[in-house]
Amino acid sequence: MMTTKHLLAFAAIGALTLSACDRIKAPEQPAAPAATETPTVAETSAEPELPVRPEAVESTAGIDWEAARRDMASVASTDRGEGAFQVQSGASAPPVPVLLPTGIVVPQSAEGGVKFMPMSDGYFATYPGVDYDIVVNGTNEVIGARDSGDTSADTEPSYLATASGAQVAFSRYGADYLIEFECKNASGDDPECIGEDEALEIARKLVIAGTR
Repeated sequence: MMTTKHLLAFAAIGALTLSACDRIKAPEQPAAPAATETPTVAETSAEPELPVRPEAVESTAGIDWEAARRDMASVASTDRGEGAFQVQSGASAPPVPVLLPTGIVVPQSAEGGVKFMPMSDGYFATYPGVDYDIVVNGTNEVIGARDSGDTSADTEPSYLATASGAQVAFSRYGADYLIEFECKNASGDDPECIGEDEALEIARKLVIAGTR
């Protein structure tokens, strides 16, 4: 039987145990590392803006048909340079006044090669020759800054040597014309079968052979 003395001894031991537990400290946990911000990648600089090319605007030229009809009325029918073909006039005529060369000597063996072809935007005519062939083009297409309604923008013929011969370009009645001289017997990188004076003279002698 447990005596009072024994109870007091157990109580003392319990008190000492509680006191010792209070003094025991849990081991300290290592401090969590401070959160560091992930360095942001510097934004790449914006690409430089490139210059914008002006768009080539294609339109239909305004034609001065009244001036073309006046000029055609002043040219004798025998001087219109038609030769082996006939150019239609009126509503069925090409959409530009038809200008053709005069005084062109076509070899007899090549007379069948003279051609005239109406196109949706104009026409072209070909004249075979001994030293060079002539191709005359007329168009109502306007590409670039020229005002499509400007029918007074006539220009003088300008000569340009090409890899195959030469070209003469000019504007009249609001339409653009190009005469091409294609060398047949010349050789080399810069064939010369026609000089500038001769090419310009042919251009200035073009006559109107058809109009609306």
